Formats: sequence, structure tokens, C-alpha cells
Amino acid sequence: MGVVKKIILIFALTCVSDLIAQIHYDTIYFSGNKFVEHIVKGGESLRSIANLHNVTTAEIKDANELERRLYYNQILYIPISLDKKSKFLSSIDQSVGKKNDTSVINIALLMPYYLKSNEIMCNDVEDTLGISNRFYAKSEAALSFHVGVELAVDSLRRAGKHIVLHTFDTNHDSLEVSGIVYSNQLSSMDIIIGPMYSHLFQIVCKKYGKDPEKILISPLSRENKGIISSPSVYQIALTYKVQTELLVDYLIKHKSAERIIIIHDEKEVRLASYARNNFLNKNIIVECFEIDNPDLNSLRECLVDSQNVLLLSKEKTFISTILGAIGSIDSTTRLFSFESIMSYDNLDITNLMELDVHIPNSRSIETSSIHDSRFLLSFENEFQTNHGKYTKQGYDIIMHFAGFSNLYNFKKIPNGYYENILGPIFHYSDFGLSVVQ
Repeated sequence: MGVVKKIILIFALTCVSDLIAQIHYDTIYFSGNKFVEHIVKGGESLRSIANLHNVTTAEIKDANELERRLYYNQILYIPISLDKKSKFLSSIDQSVGKKNDTSVINIALLMPYYLKSNEIMCNDVEDTLGISNRFYAKSEAALSFHVGVELAVDSLRRAGKHIVLHTFDTNHDSLEVSGIVYSNQLSSMDIIIGPMYSHLFQIVCKKYGKDPEKILISPLSRENKGIISSPSVYQIALTYKVQTELLVDYLIKHKSAERIIIIHDEKEVRLASYARNNFLNKNIIVECFEIDNPDLNSLRECLVDSQNVLLLSKEKTFISTILGAIGSIDSTTRLFSFESIMSYDNLDITNLMELDVHIPNSRSIETSSIHDSRFLLSFENEFQTNHGKYTKQGYDIIMHFAGFSNLYNFKKIPNGYYENILGPIFHYSDFGLSVVQ
């Protein structure tokens, strides 16, 4: 499959065929080769475009599988080698009207697009209209995140920002990531986003984690092992320790006069002890219960007529069982737990509302927020459909680090990375999540 078909696949899957700005200088990497996007303007020919980028017409034809004449606004992918980079940068300077413009921001996006797997599936589809219904499922998270990034980049370009977006397919493979990192393809980047998975992100941190000229962003992983001593790193997703702190602070502020208990599984002994000590520091006594096999009898021993339960567990089965069991016991219980509950599709929304489940929520959309409303309006205007699971995360990261918005609250870990600690408390009511007033 040629470069064009691969790009068409990505954007067909995410309904973003018109995301490209009028002037684009994004670079894309496939199998170690670099390409730059070029949008055909009126009066341009294949030869003039080849001369502009210092390539041959044959190279453009091969990369784009051209079999017909060019047309206005057509997207071409121009192969760029290292010795052509200076000519390419010069063309950027001319297009923005400023020679050696120091405000250009180079952003690298390392995501598991699984292009090879998608290529195989795409080749089995005779009708291109069927592509959107057949794609490699594991690429969905990356694609939804990518759409948010593109939406934000286009918005900032219209506002005058000069951003060059470089995309890399990690294929969720450590060798692939190592190849990208140690080929120095990231050396000129100002901002590096990803990889999504923590063990792959650590590979980038080993080389650039202490580089003061770069910003490294861990976008979705909650794990911070291997990055703690990397002062260039910003972790977006709330760690479980931070979520525990947010829930404890809320309980201390709003429920200190009521009964508070901690229920945890055998894996979260340390986190439960940490939470209990935080309560004790405010002279609040809480009971702590470790439950290995959640059932009605063990829970009845913990519960009285009324209480607030801080549930500390990362296990989907454990949490689901606890919620179901507490819901069947005749008591008034308000439950506080991690935001991962939002991703558990097996939970009964009625049960969540009856238990008035509270969670720190760094990912939901507040309609009262000007920023969130602007995101929704921009997305709906572009695509006339609902946004993907991680679309807003991609949008927010670009707007915060390359734009004009202040969307996160970072705490600097001593001699280490920056940790996001902003997570408003939401609760389940009226068959949905709403921020606690």
C-alpha cells in the first residue's frame, strides 16, 4: 500500500478527510522514511512541486501512486531525505513570511497506528467505502487521540501559531520505538507526545528525559515507573495516588462529620495506609477493611446504617462485585473510587446513581467550561458526529502546551517529573456524570 492509501485509511477511519489546513507542513514517517504533506494550489504542476521540494517527479509519483493529473487541494506526500531538509525548512520560512522564524513549534506524535495490520485488512476490502468498517481494533485509541491533536493544531494555525506535526507509528513495539529514538529523528522536536504505553514511553525518557530543551508528555498512562527522575516529563493522566489524595481531600472537606471507611483489596495495602494517614493528619479516624473475597457477609461486617466508602482497587472484577453487593445491602452508602470506573461497561448506571458514586474526573466534558464548549463546537462543525474516546485528551494537550490554554495543574516531583493533580470530583446522577458543586 502506498503512502496515500495509508493516510486515507487513518483519516477514513476517523472521518477526518477535511482536517488538513490550507497550508500544511506536517511530516510523516513510514518504515524509517520521511514525507512532508503538500496541498496542491492553483497553477501548480508536478514539476513545480518537485522543484519546490528538491525531489524528482518520479519520486512524487511513486510515493503517491499517481495515475492521473493533479487537482486543486489534492494532498501529496513528498519524500524528504536528510540532505533536502534545509531546502524544506526554507520553504516553510517563505510560506509564513518570516525568515528563520523562531516561533515554529515541532511536535512529535508517537502512537500505535498499526499501519501494517490496517494495510492487510484494507487490502481485503474491494470497495474503499468499506474501509471504515474494517480496521485493526487496537489502533482505535491512537486514531481518536490523533483526531483531537489535528483539530487543535488546525485551530492554533488559524490563530497564527506555526506548528509542524511529525507522526510516528510505534506499532506498540519496543524495537520500533528504539529505532525512532536512536535514529535521532526526535532530536529537533520541541514537544514529544507518547508513546501511549508506559514501558515504551520510558525508552524516549532514557534519551530525552533530562533534556531541558524538550517537553516529553505521557498522555494516557497512569504508571510513573521509570519516569520519576525525568525533569522534562509531564504526566497527564492522574496516578492512583493523586486520585486517592483528591478523594481524601474531598471527604475531609465535606464528609468529616460522617462515618468514613476504607475498603481495599490485597494489592492496595500501601495506598490504603497512605489514605488513612492523610485522614489522621486532620484528626479524622477512619476504619480500614481489607477484603480478599468480596461477598455479602464480609461487607455486612463493614457497613452500618450510613457511611461513606472510599473504595481502593484497580481490579475491574473486585470493584464490580463490591458495587453490586453494597447495592443489595439495606444501608445508606455513598461510594468514592477511581475514575477508571468510567470505562467499565458492565456496571449498572442505576446502581452507580443509587450509591452516588464519586470519582476524580480529568477526562469528562463540562458544558459550563468555555474551553470544552469550544472543543465540542469545533468538532461538531468539522465532522457532524460524536468525538472519539481520547479525542479531547489529544485536543487538550496541544492547546495547553502549544496554545493559549491553561488546562492542567502540575506538581513538580523533587528532582523529577511534573505530575498533573487537577481532577474535579464528579458523581453519577440523572443517568450520567456531573461535576459536584
